[in-house]
Amino acid sequence: RSLASVMDSAEKGLSSAENLKGFIEIIIPLLIECWIEASPAQSAPILGNLLESESQQLMQQVLSIIHLLWKLTKRHDETYKMELWLRMNYLVDFKHHFMRHFPYSLQETVKHKKKDSCKGNKYCMTPSNSVDHLLLNLTLCDIMVSLASTSTLQMDSSWLDMIRKFVTDTLQDGSKLNSKQVNRLLGVTWRLMQIQQNKVATEPLIKAVYTLYQQRNLLFPVRTLLLKFFSRVYQKEDLRTQRIRSRSKVLSRWLAGLPQQLALLGLRNPELSNQLIDIIHSAASRSNKELLQSLQATAARIYDPLDGTLVLLPAEAQRRLVQLVYFLPCLPASLLACLSRCCIMGRMSSELAATLIGILHMRSSFAGWKCQVQDNSVNDVDYFSFLFSTLIGFSREELTSLQGIRGKPHISQTQLSPVRLYLTDLDQFLHHWAVTEMICHSLSTVPSQSQCFDILQTGICKYLVGLVVIPDSTAGSVLCAINKLLDQACILSENLHKFLASCCYSLLYFLLTLDKEDAEHVQKRDMLWGSCISALALLPRLLRLMLQSLQVSRICREELPVVAQLLRLLMQHGQLRSHMITNEFLVQQIIKDIMTLKSGEVQEQWLTDLHYCFNIYLASHPQGPGPVNAVY
Repeated sequence: RSLASVMDSAEKGLSSAENLKGFIEIIIPLLIECWIEASPAQSAPILGNLLESESQQLMQQVLSIIHLLWKLTKRHDETYKMELWLRMNYLVDFKHHFMRHFPYSLQETVKHKKKDSCKGNKYCMTPSNSVDHLLLNLTLCDIMVSLASTSTLQMDSSWLDMIRKFVTDTLQDGSKLNSKQVNRLLGVTWRLMQIQQNKVATEPLIKAVYTLYQQRNLLFPVRTLLLKFFSRVYQKEDLRTQRIRSRSKVLSRWLAGLPQQLALLGLRNPELSNQLIDIIHSAASRSNKELLQSLQATAARIYDPLDGTLVLLPAEAQRRLVQLVYFLPCLPASLLACLSRCCIMGRMSSELAATLIGILHMRSSFAGWKCQVQDNSVNDVDYFSFLFSTLIGFSREELTSLQGIRGKPHISQTQLSPVRLYLTDLDQFLHHWAVTEMICHSLSTVPSQSQCFDILQTGICKYLVGLVVIPDSTAGSVLCAINKLLDQACILSENLHKFLASCCYSLLYFLLTLDKEDAEHVQKRDMLWGSCISALALLPRLLRLMLQSLQVSRICREELPVVAQLLRLLMQHGQLRSHMITNEFLVQQIIKDIMTLKSGEVQEQWLTDLHYCFNIYLASHPQGPGPVNAVY
């Protein structure tokens, strides 16, 4: 039965400490007798403590039963009374019988085994009878070390040294061990480290485990066990060294190697990557110097936007890696450029990109910390460059490559604007828009909004103004940022005014000519329309420039109804009412030009509607708020 069922059973059996003691008192003497029968003859010379195969099997069974009994006693041993009772009753017999010929090995040589299966370890041969000789020795070690403690160290030193040497040799001899063997080996190692906690005793053991850890092509369960062991040792050491600063050099070396291992692992084993990330996060949050230096050196590879660990792993691992950015000692421009690309390439969610942007804001000088934070961890110029690059959503190279694209279905263009729109797919657009909202929030928290606006204006004029093709999401994002940052102290250059006016008309034309059947682009409508209207309402000059650009004599007749519809919607919109009244003469002139082009023809309904709207909303200068918004 399982230990749980034994404990939960209502019957007496072994469910109480007294019953268990009684059973142990009966069974242990019998097991010792079996062991004596199987042991090498005392009169015979002991050459390497060789055992016959049958003896080995019998001894394996004896130790397995005792090991199970020991596990069961721990369930009852809340105050270590059972441990003391076992030591008092059985240590002498166990030392005499079990440790006398320790360690044990098999007498026969297995010729058909491959050479590298157990390299130099003479205690781990596994012949056809399937008895694991290393596991037999380790089970014996496990039983014996459970009887020792810090207080009995002096008395037990002779046989503990034997076990310590065996464990150290086994870890270091290059054998290919399975997870069961390693689990038992690490259990004994941990107990030895608890019995003698000084650095002189523990460091050689940690070094031996590290030797095994450095083996190539370790099985995943084995690698996992070793990681958990080192993590446990590190956490215990970290608690102890809060008072006494004496870290293990081997442990520091192990920790420092984790970021590089993570970068090299890539997508080959996500589960192992998760374990590495958890340990790195734990050490980084404790400000471990060696780990942070290594993480800094490896950051560019981990956060590479093309094939870095961040973009390769699943969402939960990505979340933990994004959190690690907070602990990096320094965030240079090159790393921020990588992080910007990670945000905009869509290989992690927009929510996670927003989290990353928030973390970088917390590390910047604009986070509003009352206490002093790390000096120069994020340079202000580099931080603004990150925000602008992420807001644009496309690299300089990508924008350059877009300039050669012509015609539908990728391009929306009108003869009245020099800006053609590159139509992004919906997923990319929505991702970019969500990221833009977080960027706008970060920009709005900068104390000097006018200076922030000037930086944004300079960036737009340097990298976007003059381009023929602009992605629709980029045009919308720029308008969003302008709307967010604009206040009375901000002064727009003429170049920016003209560029924004062109973007507005191109976007509005795209929205008004959208095929209602085009489900993908229709979902962009509310976001882009809202950005344009807000910008036109905030910047009266922007509206005037856009109206001045509507020189209908330069366009084909098919575009006239679109211009008429746009004018009608602008006149109907409550936010724009006063601005449209101010530009009444300009609107009237556009309508006259349309009438001139349509003279001699039957007046169509869209032209009648345009006249009606002009007479209702502008010609008589009506008072009152009018409709809050226009439905198009």
